[in-house]
Amino acid sequence: MSTLSLEIITPNGHAYKADCTSVQFNVCDDLSGKHGGSYGVRPGHAKTVFALEKGVVKAYDGEQLTLKGECGNGFATVENNCVKLIVESFFEY
Repeated sequence: MSTLSLEIITPNGHAYKADCTSVQFNVCDDLSGKHGGSYGVRPGHAKTVFALEKGVVKAYDGEQLTLKGECGNGFATVENNCVKLIVESFFEY
């Protein structure tokens, strides 16, 4: 099974780093930077940059939830099965 490398980075440094099979986070969509909804990434995803809206982040290993937390506003990059969330804050539930 292919995996993603997930890193969540805050102004204080790395808040989380692990491998997973999928990640979900909230993206911005309109000009005000809100209302984009939840977006998911799996292995093989195209190289992308997203603006992130404050909200829930979830990571899964197969069907098992391995991370649930809340991140502040920021952005995400996806490249070569590596997902980096660069955010104002992160709190794991």
